Amino acid sequence: MSFESILTFATIVFFIAIIPGPNALLVLFTALSNNKSRAFANVAGVSCGFLIHAFISALGLSLLLSKSLIAFTFLKILGVFYLLYLGFTHLKAGYYLKSLDLENSTSKKSLKANFIKGLLTNLLNPKIILFYLSIFPQFVSSSSILEDSLFLGAIQALVVSFWFLIIILLSQHLKDFLSKAKSARYLNYFAGSIFVFFSYKLASSK
Repeated sequence: MSFESILTFATIVFFIAIIPGPNALLVLFTALSNNKSRAFANVAGVSCGFLIHAFISALGLSLLLSKSLIAFTFLKILGVFYLLYLGFTHLKAGYYLKSLDLENSTSKKSLKANFIKGLLTNLLNPKIILFYLSIFPQFVSSSSILEDSLFLGAIQALVVSFWFLIIILLSQHLKDFLSKAKSARYLNYFAGSIFVFFSYKLASSK
């Protein structure tokens, strides 16, 4: 694999990463409403998701999903329901939020729970799978499929993690404003609505 191919791949995944999506929204909201360590756990989960996608792609399961309408539809339904779950969870949190202490008002999930949340948000996103069906194989050599796939998956994980770390750092500048109950409530409403919107877009996609 040439350096030019690696650089091209890294550039593509970076521009994909900066387009707002469920992964970025999850990391941003966690950084704003909880703390940086839980947001880092989200990032770690998302990053592991890329490695799993790369491994599955190398095994040819992505090709199976692309050929089987039933399998891909089932995965899409899972993604829709998971995004709906995230959306209604935030809407419910915004409705019941009364305390002025944001740190004590939001759900204090463990690092493990936030890791799993980031992992599932990535794995259950059919658009990520479409990336691994269309763009990803073009950079994999037929003579070293597994090695190239895992290497590229690691590059994507690093590039996306770098962008998400920037998001986490920038979010701290809004921490004081969003620590107020009213701001936190509207943040929950906004995040919940966006997740529901993502689920609608995913459900209507073909």
